[in-house]
Amino acid sequence: MAGDVRGEEKKREIVRQAFDRFYDGGFHATGVDAVLSESGISKRTLYKYFPTKDALIEAVLELYGQVIVGRLFDPVAASSEEPHQQIMAFFDARKAMIDENPTRGCLGIKAAQEFVGKHAGLAAHGKRAALYVERRFIDLCERARLARPAEVGKQIHVLFQGALLLSQVYGDGSPFVSAKHAVAALLEAADGPTSSGRP
Repeated sequence: MAGDVRGEEKKREIVRQAFDRFYDGGFHATGVDAVLSESGISKRTLYKYFPTKDALIEAVLELYGQVIVGRLFDPVAASSEEPHQQIMAFFDARKAMIDENPTRGCLGIKAAQEFVGKHAGLAAHGKRAALYVERRFIDLCERARLARPAEVGKQIHVLFQGALLLSQVYGDGSPFVSAKHAVAALLEAADGPTSSGRP
């Protein structure tokens, strides 16, 4: 039992170490030696828990999903019960994350970009991450009873991901301010008869 606990702790330690290295350096550009640098973890230990680099990347992407839920989705859900406000809160919360670390965009999309045509499983993992965010926006648009919720949700998602990409280019979260204004206009235009309950 104690050995199992220590093993799980060591796996988490390795994944956390790899998370930072892959996030900052990219998946292909960051080798195993770079992952282990200054960690005190040997290659033998790493391969004991992760037989391949791809297996380690898969675990890192799983951790990223947990981080995003904890730092983005959960705070947004707790911010308000009103769907319009939750949509806007997504942009505020992600801007705060970018302001804290401007180089860190969406690790899932990074995986999709790096592994498309090279590793179907890892590329699909990244695509699922993006589609999950899109689905959340569509769900909020449906809850808000907007006209054309699927279309509007996808448009909001494009603004969200575009702001995230430009924030990395600019080195700050200012694109989220512009994107939030665009989303406000989009929501106002979409607040048609469906959202007001009129026939």
